[in-house]
Amino acid sequence: MIYLQQVKQKNMSEILERIWEYRQISRVELVELTGLTSGTITNLTHDLIQLGILRENEAISGNVGRRRVMLGFDPRFYRIIGLDIGRTSFEIIVMDLNGTILQSIEREMNGVQGPEAYFQVITPTLTTVKQEIEAAGEKILGLGVGIPGPIYYESGSLLAPPNFPGWKGYPLKQMLEQQFDLVTLIEDDARTSAMAERWYGLGKSVQNLVSITMGTGIGGGVVTNGKIVRGTNGLCGQVGHMTIVLDGKMCDCGNRGCWETVGSIPGILSRWSQGSTLMELQTAIRQGEPEALRCIDETLAYLEAALVNVQNLYDPELILLGGRLFPLLAEHLDQLKPRLQSRLYAFAKDRLRIEPATFGTSQSAVGAAALMLGFLLSEPVRLLSLQDS
Repeated sequence: MIYLQQVKQKNMSEILERIWEYRQISRVELVELTGLTSGTITNLTHDLIQLGILRENEAISGNVGRRRVMLGFDPRFYRIIGLDIGRTSFEIIVMDLNGTILQSIEREMNGVQGPEAYFQVITPTLTTVKQEIEAAGEKILGLGVGIPGPIYYESGSLLAPPNFPGWKGYPLKQMLEQQFDLVTLIEDDARTSAMAERWYGLGKSVQNLVSITMGTGIGGGVVTNGKIVRGTNGLCGQVGHMTIVLDGKMCDCGNRGCWETVGSIPGILSRWSQGSTLMELQTAIRQGEPEALRCIDETLAYLEAALVNVQNLYDPELILLGGRLFPLLAEHLDQLKPRLQSRLYAFAKDRLRIEPATFGTSQSAVGAAALMLGFLLSEPVRLLSLQDS
């Protein structure tokens, strides 16, 4: 019985991944692409239609023969909730199975510290969202959560996130599952940003990418051969904690001279004495204020060095830049890219693309929802069984 369930899961996963890749596809094409028999395709797609995961769409005519019915994901029944918990804000989004954002709620949390204070605001908001979905007769597939890591994945608790006081050891997954009775996945917010691209953004056609999120902290998510990479201790992609300045400032992670100490929003503003906000700095740069210009030049030099390291370490086809800091840096990328390319291997430099993240400040929340989509595509039998447990 266990073996048969494993075979069913593998075959169903293959079908769902191909449908997600092509968006609309016929059963005949699924047979050709997967190598599964027409009987297996017919039976499993029937089950998925009955479960509300897939639906048959308008038939189209092929060059010859009978009209083919196309299969696609059904956006009508299941909903996915994505929750991004950041250092200065949180965001909740609701998506359907096609990846369409149906609802987005964002709240600023400046000056709020610790999980208890955060959930005084998050809990009633998320409760209302859940109740509205259920009142509409829809079902929640699960809750994906992005939060500053590192994370102890076996228990779903946080370790000691830098620059995020009060969250050390917090049992986030356990608390959310008990509070909301939803299948819950949690992940480092930099990795959720990478997953947003992998499933919904520019990374849909790319197998190797690095997503870098720059804000109060700096994090990275690495996708290799289409899969997110965590490493032995869940630290793969912690690009914000690579050493950029020898004998530099002490970082909360315990290292000195981390990129985060000089390239994050607090790190940048600490080098500029004329104001206290990113918007003020951006205005001063545009006005040609000398100290502001020196500050942005230093920031771009640190970014350049970091991106050279990222390219040489991970060899991605695509590097995506996002986060609350990106709008400031975006105005200067044209001058940065030629400098960066001059420092890379000559045979590889023209193959690297550097692009803005697809979803702006909602990147991690979209990626949190993508965690649940990835679960559905890879382990559909297991996830759907959890709906009934």
